[in-house]
Amino acid sequence: MAARILRHALLLILAYYGLLLAGAVLRFEALPDYARFYPWAENIRGILTGTPSWRDALLIALDEPLFETGRTLPDYTIAEWSLTIVPDKLAAIAAVATLLAIHWHLARRSCRLGAAALSGAGSVASALASATLGWTVCCSTPSWVVILAMLGLWAPTAMAVEPYGPPITIAGLVLLGAGVVLQVRANRGDAQA
Repeated sequence: MAARILRHALLLILAYYGLLLAGAVLRFEALPDYARFYPWAENIRGILTGTPSWRDALLIALDEPLFETGRTLPDYTIAEWSLTIVPDKLAAIAAVATLLAIHWHLARRSCRLGAAALSGAGSVASALASATLGWTVCCSTPSWVVILAMLGLWAPTAMAVEPYGPPITIAGLVLLGAGVVLQVRANRGDAQA
């Protein structure tokens, strides 16, 4: 059972990043022209030894990219758009994928509408707020609000809601966890009946 849940969680993680990449390709009508794996461990070592404050070092390390792909602007060396994988967002997506895989496994016998609604809403909220797309219009910083800007929200308005990403992610994980708990209780009730 645990191996199946892990396999489904890994597939969900791959599907999530695949959908982000597909969305960017469709929106900008251009395939990525670069892909870069970063020397993450080496960069973390440099951050930890070169940053005097451990708190600052941790915050910087969490945003240190593992991988990036995107499209460069013609005649420039900067990315017009990019998809970046960073550890803190990857951890959030892994938590969402794992909880969702657990819910799906539990719901195979008997799915409860309330549990499914909580899990669905929580996974969408956390997945949206954990996106790491970059776009020159939004200062090229990988952020979840780039999706909002890509969908037509005025870029300054999208950037204004950027600080709400972590609370949205946490709220989504709480909703998703509540959906799993409700499904577990429903399954126990069905087993006792």
